[in-house]
Amino acid sequence: MPHYGPSSHRVMIWQGGEPEWAICTGKAVRPPQNLCFLTHTRASMEFVERLRKGAQSTVKAKTRLLQRGRRNRLPQIRGYFDFSSPKSISTNAAVVLAAEYERLRMMSLEIPYTVDLHRWNDDVFRKLYQIGFFEIVGISPERPDVVIEEGDTRTMRIVSMKNADDLAKVDNALQALGKFMLPVHAIPESVMIDVLTGLSEAISNVTNHAYPAGYQPDYPHVGRLWVSATADRRDNSLTVVVYDQGITIPITYPRISRREEVMNYLGRTLKQTGSFEFQNDGTYIRAAMKYGGSRTDKEYRGKGLPQMISTIERVGRGSMAVLSRGGWCLRDTNGRFRSGSFPHSIGGTLVEWKVELSRVEMVQ
Repeated sequence: MPHYGPSSHRVMIWQGGEPEWAICTGKAVRPPQNLCFLTHTRASMEFVERLRKGAQSTVKAKTRLLQRGRRNRLPQIRGYFDFSSPKSISTNAAVVLAAEYERLRMMSLEIPYTVDLHRWNDDVFRKLYQIGFFEIVGISPERPDVVIEEGDTRTMRIVSMKNADDLAKVDNALQALGKFMLPVHAIPESVMIDVLTGLSEAISNVTNHAYPAGYQPDYPHVGRLWVSATADRRDNSLTVVVYDQGITIPITYPRISRREEVMNYLGRTLKQTGSFEFQNDGTYIRAAMKYGGSRTDKEYRGKGLPQMISTIERVGRGSMAVLSRGGWCLRDTNGRFRSGSFPHSIGGTLVEWKVELSRVEMVQ
């Protein structure tokens, strides 16, 4: 009989083929019960930072994710994140999670395994399956259907984009979501065109500017952008989530030229001494959302965010949340801004943009 350490235990793993038993020689890490960067921000940011550090240490050590020994012995893993503990996961958390696992797959050249999938919460598994998480990480083959249908909702599964050339796939999926909204609520097609055009331009700006030449991140990036969207007939809303692992707003915003009103705002709100490194990150994000960059700045980090807010105001009612590095800022449906920072990094920039099209004034 093989001898294992006192903390070793048997788990069932899945890498896309048949499930198989393995021995875990380390401890399992439990994510928070509710993974969402809007409702459980600090716990979710802390978890994804821990996940990112764990994955990076594995890549640096050049250790295989799954160790296979002699034929009569079970394969071994050193540890895992126990996703049987979360009871819910939001779209924004699923997108960030997919991004982290895709980076691990590309950096380690292995398919990340899932552990004890049969013990996962049904709602969490369903969400990750529908949104294409298992395809992004390479466990299951890619489905031809980009838009997934379920009752009164249509979801664009996560699209992992390398550059603007992949925009056609996103644009086609967003148009499909728009057509899904039109028949029931008779939203003017011009309104949907306005929304989809604004989104496409914002996503294009991210692909062009999230990974500038010479940028040296703390964790090697894979130069990609992740996008998902949901159309919901129940409240006649369109929600889009965009995430990148590139240079963040708190890094870029202090470097660009700004108008006097922005300088005055930052002068009033920036803290000269902070209790942690990311103390002012929320302030920079808030300024980027309200004012943008300079009058000539055309990059996503400058003018893109105010343009997205302008689209909300123009076509109806909605909200926008931005998390970048350790900061966050929310523009709610009433137009109010709230912001803050945590000592944990989300590892890039996450934008969740929601338009409530039921508020649109119909044009006869």
